[in-house]
Order: sequence, then C-alpha cells, then structure tokens
Amino acid sequence: MMNDHTSLVRAAIEEAQLDALLLAAPSNLGYVCGFFANPHERLIALVVPLAGTLRLVCPSLEEEAARTAVGGDVELLVWRDEDGPDDALRRALAGTGATIGIEKQYLSVANAERAAAAAPSARLDACDDVIVRLRAVKSEDEIAALRRASGIVDRVVEHLVALAEPGVTEAELSAEASQQLRAEGGESLAFEPLVLTGPRSALPHGHPGATRLAEGDLLICDIGVFVDHYAADITRTFVVGGSPDERQREIFEVVHEAERAGIEAVRAGVPAHAVDDAARSVIAEAGYGPRFIHRTGHGLGLEVHEAPYLTATNAEPLEAGMVVTVEPGIYIEGWGGVRIEDDVVVGEDGPELLTSAAIGLPAPLGVEA
Repeated sequence: MMNDHTSLVRAAIEEAQLDALLLAAPSNLGYVCGFFANPHERLIALVVPLAGTLRLVCPSLEEEAARTAVGGDVELLVWRDEDGPDDALRRALAGTGATIGIEKQYLSVANAERAAAAAPSARLDACDDVIVRLRAVKSEDEIAALRRASGIVDRVVEHLVALAEPGVTEAELSAEASQQLRAEGGESLAFEPLVLTGPRSALPHGHPGATRLAEGDLLICDIGVFVDHYAADITRTFVVGGSPDERQREIFEVVHEAERAGIEAVRAGVPAHAVDDAARSVIAEAGYGPRFIHRTGHGLGLEVHEAPYLTATNAEPLEAGMVVTVEPGIYIEGWGGVRIEDDVVVGEDGPELLTSAAIGLPAPLGVEA
C-alpha cells in the first residue's frame, strides 16, 4: 500500500536508537498506517513499537473510519469523550521500552505531559527528523499521485486565466478555483486559492478580497490541491487584458529566468541551498535582490509545505525521489509582484517537471511571453 510504510519506519526507529514512536500529526499517521483524520481537539495517536502490533489511540467517533482504513493490522484503543484518552494512551504505551520518540514540533504541551504520565519510566525524545527524512523521498506510487495532482492545478490555473477579465473580483476568481479544483478530481484544497491583483499582488500570502481586476494590472494565481492525499502547488502571474508594459515585462522575465535557473539546479547530490543560490543570484544581478523576500521553494507530499526547504542556509543534499517547488518572486510595495512556481522531481541526472501550465504575461490561453 502507498500509505503503509511501517517497515521503513521501524528501520529508522532502530537506527535512531529509539524503542518506539508516539505519532500524533495527521500526515504522519497517514504515512505510517493509512489512516487520515482531522483530530480537532481530540487526541488521535499512533504507537509504533520496534516489533509487534501498531496501536492506535482513537476517539469513539472516529472508530469506524479508523477500522476501515487500517483493517486488522492495527490494534485500536478507543476512548469516549466522558472518559478522556489517558487510559487508552497508557495501554498503548505499555511495554514499548525506555525511550519513546515524540513529535516535539507538533505535540501540544498538554499532550506531551499526558504521554509522560502514561509512561512514567520512559524518556521522551524528539523524533521529528526520523519521519521527516523518510517522507522527503517519495516512492513511484507517491510521485504518481503528485503527478495526478499536478495535472489538475495545470488545467485549473489555465482556466482562471481565461476568466480573468476586468471587473471580476479576486474573491470570485478564488471561489471559481476552489470549485474547479474539486470538479477536476481534487479531493481537497491544499490552501485557499490565492488570487491577488494590482498592488496587492505584492503580498506573497495575501487573502483574496473584493478588489476588482483592472486592465493592465498584474494578477497572481497560486493554487494547490490534494489527490490521494498528496499535494500539488502552482503559481502563475499574468497581466489582465491588453499587453504588459515595459516594467512588467522586465520584472517578469527576470523572475522567469530565475525560475529556470533554479529548476536546472535541481538534481540529486547538490545541497538544497544550491537551488536557492541559482534562482536568487539571477534576481540579485538584475538589481532586485532585496525584493525576493522568501525561500526559493519547499518540499511537497502529504503536506503542501514539508522538507526539504530550499533556503540559503540548508546544506542537506537533495536525494533522488524528493519533490520540491521552485518559486522565485519579486515584490514591490505599491506596484505589485511577480511569482512563478512549478513542481519538480529530483532526479539523479536532473529535474523532472510535474507542472506544465503555460508561462507568459499576456492573458490569451497558452500563449508564451
């Protein structure tokens, strides 16, 4: 199964000199045993011992969904709201060993204290990196899911360009993107579609609002979708109607060149910062270095933002099978912003592009700048 990585996780536990893992992050639970849930405020946790049956601490309202997802391979310890999870967690952790790994970057202080009380003789150590390293390298099945998701965002971002007429609001285009991402086969949105126009396009993570598109304005469309639990993420920048002016074209070409340079740098064995260096140097040489205000990219998988992160300081080498975004941008307050983003598989000999929607400033569909 694509989402059953128990044997890989157990090998990593042994290498990390841990006796068991206590996992609560929904994406990690899904990765190990195939059960994906939104816990809200209730504790859902998976105990992965070095040997023996996995144990899932689960609230009663999720019991049926959990049994359907995991079959008979995982022991369920079900708790009811009136009882709380403490006894179920104590039973799940019984006999697991002296050192238990927990997700310090996810687990709340309250639930960490609950785990400590449930296994008072055990030491709780951080295990975040154990799972992060495993999830960063994708199998062929995982890449196939990412490829399907990429096809959806390709089609939908091009659909948005065709609808981007003067007078339409950011919020209307964002709502259309949400509907189309699902209509095309997406199971859920990776984030609220980001559609920003005019000077507001200089907000890398702004929220679509009532601003209406005007002819000649820049328009950034950043959308993402999950397919089979794996996320694709794409950004395109256009000019609404007419032709781009000289400044728009100049900045767009700088960003496009930076993206091409970043993508070309993606290959197994290079440090993650080499991709950031390649894209950032193009923008810096054009005189816009201070206007590139975020990392060049991030990993994609069960979360839309995950390792590896393409930052100026990340010296970890990229590995074949990792999937990353490359998304340089230039943002000028009061004028607008340009960002171009594609999804890329790290290969031994170079990059494989997953996304392929047309890149170009003019609005006509499929026309290259």
